[in-house]
Amino acid sequence: MTVGGDFIPGNQVLDEPDYPVVFGIRLTPRFNGILLALLGLAGAGYLFVNLVVPKLDENRALEADIAAKEAQLVNQGEAQQQIDAARVKLQDAEKLRADVLALFADEQGLDTLLIDVNERVQQVNARIEDAERRATLSKFTLVSSGEPPADGSSADLVTDGSVGVAVNGKLRQQLYDVSMEGTFAQTQSIIRNIERLQPLLVLRNFTSTLAAPATLTLNAQGRPVTTGSVDPRLKTSFQIQALMPAPVASPAPPAAAADPATGEAVAPAPGTAPGETTAPATAPAVTPAP
Repeated sequence: MTVGGDFIPGNQVLDEPDYPVVFGIRLTPRFNGILLALLGLAGAGYLFVNLVVPKLDENRALEADIAAKEAQLVNQGEAQQQIDAARVKLQDAEKLRADVLALFADEQGLDTLLIDVNERVQQVNARIEDAERRATLSKFTLVSSGEPPADGSSADLVTDGSVGVAVNGKLRQQLYDVSMEGTFAQTQSIIRNIERLQPLLVLRNFTSTLAAPATLTLNAQGRPVTTGSVDPRLKTSFQIQALMPAPVASPAPPAAAADPATGEAVAPAPGTAPGETTAPATAPAVTPAP
């Protein structure tokens, strides 16, 4: 049997290719493949660290910024709701304040108080023909309880705690000394009608005594006999205290700041908050002529 072509005997060793040697390392195909794989991994790591990681950090920052903006939108919505609720409460408070202030008296309305009280007395006397049995208003005098206020009004500032210590200095008053005479029913009706007047009135220092001393007469059977008027007449005196809100003092204007250069007072610039000063303008530099 014959074999064509090249024949290599089994006991003959093939020569290895002549691979280059660098720094004592033979650059075989296997080594070159491992080296290329390591270089590829190193390049991929470099690209990941220098290109991918910054982009990931940027994306995280953008996501955090978006979340913060969304939270701000939510907070702004809640803040707007709180503002709207506060405005509604303020409107309710202003309405309540206006309703409460409407209950108080004012100096213009008190100018006719004597006429109003006298009308109540005349209403009680409307159906009484006998003049001696009619109720009479014998005294109605304006009195002062202290120094008049600085605004020139006739009302005095309440500082004696007569209507509560909490409102001292917050209310004004006008006091009237009133004296009247009539039966118990007439006096009761007049006082009730005075309390129904629109201004806020307080009746105090109330005293009532018999106009004439009571006499008791007994008949033969020892029973009391009524003499004179059927209903005894009473002399009643009291004070009417008309309450009004005290004026609210306006805030004091901001003090003028002194110019450090001249020492003169300088008015604050428009839009400057109270207590805030503006720096003086710097004068332009002048270059002396040669």
